[in-house]
Amino acid sequence: MNKLSSIIGWICVGLVAAFTLFSAVMEFVPMTDPATLDFIARLGVGDIAYALGVTKIILVLLYVIPRTATVGFVLMVGYYGGALATNITHGFTVPEYAPILVALALMTVDAYLRKPELLWRIKGKTIVA
Repeated sequence: MNKLSSIIGWICVGLVAAFTLFSAVMEFVPMTDPATLDFIARLGVGDIAYALGVTKIILVLLYVIPRTATVGFVLMVGYYGGALATNITHGFTVPEYAPILVALALMTVDAYLRKPELLWRIKGKTIVA
C-alpha cells in the first residue's frame, strides 16, 4: 500500500468518525426544535436515543483503532445499513438520508484502500502471514 492510499483511507476514516461522533453527541443533547422533534418521531427512536449514542461511540472507537478496525468496519457498515433501511422504510426522501449514503461510500473507499484482508476474504482466499 502506498502512502497516498493510506492518507486517503485515513481521511475517509476521519470524516466518518467525525460524522458519527457528532451524531452520537447529539443523542445526548435535549432537542426542542419542532423540526428535529418531528424527524425523531418519524424515525421512532426517541426512547432509545441514549443507547444509540453509546453504541455509536463504541463503534467509532472500534473503527478508528487500527487493531480493531476490521471489526469496527463491519459493525459500522451494519449500523449504517440498518439506519439506511430504517430511513427508507419510514418514507424519508433521498436528501434526508444522503449523509448515510456518503458515510457508506467513504467506508467503502477506506476498506478498499486500507483493509486488503477484507477483499481477500470476500474472494475466498487465505491470508498468508
